[in-house]
Order: sequence, then C-alpha cells, then structure tokens
Amino acid sequence: MIPIEFLWLMLVAIFGIIGMVRGLWKELGVTTILALSLFALRFGWDKVGASIVQAVPGSASAETIAAAYFSVTLLFVTFIAYEGVSLAFPIKTMTGIGKAVLGLPGGLLNGYLIVGTIWDVVADADYFGLSVPFGSAGTEVAISQTLTRLHGVLLSYSPNSFLNEFMLLFLGIIFLLIIVLK
Repeated sequence: MIPIEFLWLMLVAIFGIIGMVRGLWKELGVTTILALSLFALRFGWDKVGASIVQAVPGSASAETIAAAYFSVTLLFVTFIAYEGVSLAFPIKTMTGIGKAVLGLPGGLLNGYLIVGTIWDVVADADYFGLSVPFGSAGTEVAISQTLTRLHGVLLSYSPNSFLNEFMLLFLGIIFLLIIVLK
C-alpha cells in the first residue's frame, strides 16, 4: 500500500498535464474562478457553517459536513469552470512546446487549489472512516491510522491551511481585473 499523499500528489500532477494541453491563458481564467470560489466557500462556512451542521439530521460530525460542503461545491465549480465558457487571460496565444511549458504551472496551481482543498477537508474528516486492506492477511486498517509525517507536512501547505481567504480574494480580483480591463 502506498501512502495516501501520493494519490493526492498524482491528482495535482494530472491537473498539470491538463494545463499543458489547455494552455496558460485558459488555466489562469480557471484560477480566477477558483480563487474567488474558495474565498466565497470559506467566508460562507465561517458565517453559516454552524447553522448547516445543526440543520443536518443524523450523527455526522462537523468535519464530515464541512468536507461534503467544500468537496461537492468545489467539484461542481471546477466542472463548470473547465467545461463551461472559460475566461481567457489576455496573453498571447501560444502553440506547441511553449503552450505546454507555460500551461504546466497554471495547471499545477489549479490542481493545488482544487485537490489541496479537498485533501485538507477530507483529512480533517478522518477520511470518512474508510478502511483499506493492509498486507496479505486481509486485515483492514483505517486510512487515518496509516498517515506519514510527509502527509502532515504537505497538509500544512494546503490552500485551507496556508492561504488566508483574503489572499484568495486578492488573487481572484487582480486576475479578474486583468481579464476585464485587457
């Protein structure tokens, strides 16, 4: 069994590959939407999160409800940002190797924002109590009990832990102004 953080890092790498195909100008448009959406999600959770937790019937913990709130909403926003009409950053359109080289960091940034946020909230929810087979004996171990030190270090740099919501707002507004005022 590989450590869970390698799964999350591979998902970020996949977004990097997507960025190589799409190009930097489209990736920065998605970054704008993601930064503003993450600000709204975090600001909204701070204001009404306790009310949402109280309104949900059952025995789900606040962390589990927060993980569902962030994950479902962020995945929906990501789908719309990538598949809908995308904002295009006002830079020269490139093709070939230049498009791939410049698109990689944009895709990795988007992967960091998307996957890093979902990773953080799912880890806070103790991976929803999921268990995985461990070894050839068939015993099952909870994912939250097999975490490494690298997992903790990487989580401390996730967007929810590392970036202030107002940094996300600032980034989103600056990118949006650049797009609008081109």
